[in-house]
Amino acid sequence: MKRVLQSVLFSSLIALVFTLSNVTTMADAQRRRRRHPRRQAAPTEAPRSDAIAPALGDIRWGMTKDEVLRYFTKQVHEEFHPRLTKAPGAIEEDQIRHEMTEKIRRIRDSYIRFGGQTTGYDSGFLREEFTHNNGESMLRVQTAQSDDYYFFIRGRLWKWYRAFNSSVFGGASFDQFAAALQGRFGPAWERNQPTHEGGERVHWLEWQDDDTHLRAIDNNSFYGFYCLVFESKETLGRLAQLRTNQSRRTNTHHSLVDAVTSGEGEPANPDTNPDIIDRITGHIRHRQDAPEEDGDNRQERRRSGDSVGNDPLRGL
Repeated sequence: MKRVLQSVLFSSLIALVFTLSNVTTMADAQRRRRRHPRRQAAPTEAPRSDAIAPALGDIRWGMTKDEVLRYFTKQVHEEFHPRLTKAPGAIEEDQIRHEMTEKIRRIRDSYIRFGGQTTGYDSGFLREEFTHNNGESMLRVQTAQSDDYYFFIRGRLWKWYRAFNSSVFGGASFDQFAAALQGRFGPAWERNQPTHEGGERVHWLEWQDDDTHLRAIDNNSFYGFYCLVFESKETLGRLAQLRTNQSRRTNTHHSLVDAVTSGEGEPANPDTNPDIIDRITGHIRHRQDAPEEDGDNRQERRRSGDSVGNDPLRGL
């Protein structure tokens, strides 16, 4: 009986020591966590934004060139309609109709297929946005505040590149521009890295929704403007299969495209200038690396304040 009692007491003592040890270990762990809080894991994809789809308006991925042309033809007709209704006479009405027809013609004539020929875009700011001999093409639409480029692959729209001058935002810095965008699209991923091996560093932000990936890029240091790039996520995921012919460039990788699925990014830091987008007043600068704009086009833009939509962000 005495041996049984000693065994029970010994077992109880061991259990008590084990319990006290666990309590001490847990307390130490809690103190360490308070001193060194665990860093939250970095997000694995760009943040989602419900504002992207409204920003695209009636533009839809997969539209054909003819569908996009019809869309902009309608936009131009709507733009000129108030002037036509107020024309004081037949001569003035004919002049306005001529301007309208010329504007539509310029949009139609801007269409270009990238079939291996040398173009004015191969060495400019759009050079990483397309390849040759892979069924790619582009349509250019100019407004008073921006140059818009609509990219097609295999005959279907998949990218909208909107370039507008930093002066449009009253000389705001990219940080201020980014803060304004985050007021529309929400918190963004922020990246700052070379576009290709050995290249210059580029600063940009990212968002996404179910169908679209959105980049806001600081091209001011190199080309004198900021830009937004909307891209079809479905097409981005198939670019390797769609672009079967080797690019003429020695480096086929571009961080602005590769980073979409890289899982590397940082939350952007918003600034305090939410009214920047509402202060749009200027014109896109004349870029030496962009195709020349003809004299009639420059004259008409000065005269009418050419705009398919006066807000470069389409009222975002």
